[in-house]
Amino acid sequence: MKASETELDQSPHWIPPLPRSHWALRHLPAFPAVAARLLQLLNDASASYSEFAEVIESDPSFTWEVLKAANSPLVGLPFEVEDIRHAVSIVGVERVKGLVLAIALSREFRHAFRERKLVECWKHCLATAHLSADLSIHYGTDSGVAYTAGLLHDLGRVALMTAFPRKYVALIEESFERQVDIRTLERQFFEIDHCTAGATMMLRWHLPETLMNVCLRHHDPAPAQERGLLANIMAANRTAHLAGFQPVFELEVAETASAPLAGAQAAALSAAKELHARINAYCQSL
Repeated sequence: MKASETELDQSPHWIPPLPRSHWALRHLPAFPAVAARLLQLLNDASASYSEFAEVIESDPSFTWEVLKAANSPLVGLPFEVEDIRHAVSIVGVERVKGLVLAIALSREFRHAFRERKLVECWKHCLATAHLSADLSIHYGTDSGVAYTAGLLHDLGRVALMTAFPRKYVALIEESFERQVDIRTLERQFFEIDHCTAGATMMLRWHLPETLMNVCLRHHDPAPAQERGLLANIMAANRTAHLAGFQPVFELEVAETASAPLAGAQAAALSAAKELHARINAYCQSL
């Protein structure tokens, strides 16, 4: 490995140093301009919903895809949304940002979705986003922020499977066959796991530290009474696995068979069949 690929960025003080670049992440496609601008607005607390609508409307194809997603079973609105500003006002700025990011990721990484096992990884991200929003009230977090964080928690995995789809399928199969945590196999082959890979991409895109922390630490053991965004995503991630969205073998999920707030988890699990149907319908339309 070249020296330049092992240099470290000065990451936030509570996050270990992250690689400035890494060979496994070097050839990822650039985000579309619309998605890149929205990623910048994520850091702008003063940005209005009109600004988000204007950015989306600047790209007609994105506008169409956002409206299609807003009217899909993935969102489940009881009425039709006809324009972006209506979508933003009804669904909310944060949720629309989540939809745009979902569209951007699925658009840019679509070639990897030819592999069924990799489609299951994407469905897990969508399920975690949905469950994160559902559970957010119990963790004192905004449902839209939780949706975005849940969607992006496995960003590193999406990146690795996009760059090396066949190899990642082989790692998934090996993780189940040998009952070995996927992160161990990732580190053996890629010299980086999906948690660090995701945080590295967050740092590269100048995304909020809270999202970077979610990518890096969503497999850490969570104290039983902890609240906040990270605990919210941990619970949603584990609940997604229990609901049947388990595309890889991860040791913490296998050993931690319950999420905080058993009542909320039970309600989420009771609706798992409907969630599978909604996500399957959305993915078939991609």
